[in-house]
Amino acid sequence: MDKKDFEKLKGTVDAFQSACNYISQMAFNKGCFDPIALHALVYQKVRAIFKLPAGLAIQARNRVAESYRQHREKLHTFSRNSMALDDRLFSLLRSRDFTVSIATIKGRVKSGLVLGEYQRKILEKPVKSASLILRKAGLFLKICVAYDVPHKEAAVPVGVDVGIRKLLVGSNGFTACGGPFMVRMDQYESHLQTLGTKGTSSAKRRLKRLARKELRWARTTLHQISRRFVESLKDGEYIALEELPETKTSDIGKPCKCKDHPAAFRGWAISRLLSMLSYKCAGAGVPVVYVSPDFTSQRCPRCSTIHKNNRRTQALFRCVNCGFQHNADYVAALNLREQARGGWAAVSQPHAVHKGVDCKPLGSS
Repeated sequence: MDKKDFEKLKGTVDAFQSACNYISQMAFNKGCFDPIALHALVYQKVRAIFKLPAGLAIQARNRVAESYRQHREKLHTFSRNSMALDDRLFSLLRSRDFTVSIATIKGRVKSGLVLGEYQRKILEKPVKSASLILRKAGLFLKICVAYDVPHKEAAVPVGVDVGIRKLLVGSNGFTACGGPFMVRMDQYESHLQTLGTKGTSSAKRRLKRLARKELRWARTTLHQISRRFVESLKDGEYIALEELPETKTSDIGKPCKCKDHPAAFRGWAISRLLSMLSYKCAGAGVPVVYVSPDFTSQRCPRCSTIHKNNRRTQALFRCVNCGFQHNADYVAALNLREQARGGWAAVSQPHAVHKGVDCKPLGSS
């Protein structure tokens, strides 16, 4: 790519980012977050001010509307130098050794791609969308392709519990210890807090670099764990995941107020791990079901008794009714597996009292 084409693409990415911030300001001031209503409010102005093609103006509107879907209490700002591209804004020309054509504010730009053999093989599949990202090292293009997922018959559920002490525990016996992850995250947290208190320009620059490094490392670790677990599944198995509230990616790299584990216990890591499990299973043809996480850490998998005293410590589960004892995270995975099988039913067991605790089997009155 020559310098002229690079400047065109760079200028378009900058204009797209500025347009997102402009639309966000308008949406927040007017309290208008519906994409259709927002389109009528900002489309013509964005086209006139930022000279964006129609498709990019719509993509900017969609990005802002999506960001306000859950959190509308404060103004959202967009600092990432990237823009989304659909099939009208981006096309891949395989006949020219993988050349791309991208719409800009000054016409379309054609450029070759720097690819390895692995990427070339993937790009033989139908292309759906792409994202152009501007970094200090240059311009990068993320391309999303479509491919057929192998159909697998699955009848055996595997419950999956995610957490921090143990990042992932499966009812099939798979375990990923979270100890090293916690230690590393605590080290990052300590460095981030130290740099945050200095307030100097160099400290702020290092703070940003360290936060990005933390994010890359955390993502890599979670990718490795989720991939190993999916590879451990046998034919005929599917997984049962717990439904957890979504956490923003931006939470990573920021100081956290959690008392016990200020750095490690972030909802971001849990929700991201669940997300990785979902799409990796989809790619492998493994079905995924979502079940309620209610009482998974308090229910006995043997007698179905629910009581808060069943969870003796963070790691120990011991039923106050039947005495069943095991690792608490593994018990949660077993309960998720039973939820996927159709849920617990009431069992016929004698009423029991242990150490002043009145407990009854689930379903009894």
